[in-house]
Amino acid sequence: MSFAAGVKNDLTRVLSTKPCCRKAELAAYLRLSGNVRLNEGEASFSLRTENTAVARRIFLLIKECGLITHLTLERKASLKKKPSFSLRVPPQESLSLFLYGLGLADDAGRWQGFAEQSAARLTESDCCKRAYLRGAYLSAGYISRPEGAYHLEFDLPDPRFALFLQYLLAGFALRAKSARRKGLIILYLKEAEQISLLLNIMGSHRSMLEFESLRVDKDLRNQVNRRVNCDNANVDKTVDASLKQIERLRLIEMGPGLNSLKPTLKETALLRLQHPEASLSELSDISGLGRSAINHRLRRLLEIADEIGPQAHPARKFISAVENGEFHE
Repeated sequence: MSFAAGVKNDLTRVLSTKPCCRKAELAAYLRLSGNVRLNEGEASFSLRTENTAVARRIFLLIKECGLITHLTLERKASLKKKPSFSLRVPPQESLSLFLYGLGLADDAGRWQGFAEQSAARLTESDCCKRAYLRGAYLSAGYISRPEGAYHLEFDLPDPRFALFLQYLLAGFALRAKSARRKGLIILYLKEAEQISLLLNIMGSHRSMLEFESLRVDKDLRNQVNRRVNCDNANVDKTVDASLKQIERLRLIEMGPGLNSLKPTLKETALLRLQHPEASLSELSDISGLGRSAINHRLRRLLEIADEIGPQAHPARKFISAVENGEFHE
């Protein structure tokens, strides 16, 4: 099972003990997934989903409202396609009142667009806000695998509903951003802390703990990778500096010779030549001198090499002449 499917299955196990919370959850879900039909003044209601746990959840919530409900499994002709569940509420006396109570129909029993006042009435308490967000997520929510980029989103067809949902999220200090995609309004979160908080708010505690565990593992791997990359970069930097120093020391050696140096500089030059891959700290440990002292002496040796120049040795003169095109047989 994918992480996204696991989150929805986890949410379907949340116990909504209060009737107001069950009502708010149903209102959000049916607003996004329901389909009302009017036939000679009688309303019927249907929806379709491929998630078994979600189908069972919505079926039980509607049954608890005292409505006659039919749930059927529809198998696809292709074995590769998942079967879907069709939930249908046939025409009955209490259906119009049920839809009106959820803010889905007007007082005449006709399906109405999103009404902010009705939604606000259903989400007056904090627990109902959480239930409303849970219902919206079960219908239109998606979360990516925590091992990859952090991303949670709601795919919403109605801009007014999206704005209201964004308002509810802001009430829990969740800064959801919006975008348009294929005619839908996308509300999304990309910060790990925000996603974890929303999972907790909706009641998906198991998924939140799993998300946090995967997040810690991911952050730890990233820290290790950064440390390794940093160490590798430092090693490369040390080797490059050492090669340049040795090249310049060879210039002194082929010119006036290392014996022409002061004893302290000669000691440091020999130390570098004997330990070409050592860092300044390692040279300091080997010699017993301070790191700054080693660094100062190496800089002085490089200055001496610059003063000598490539013309200080006959071989260097020959190489320089060839490089400059001045050598003729």
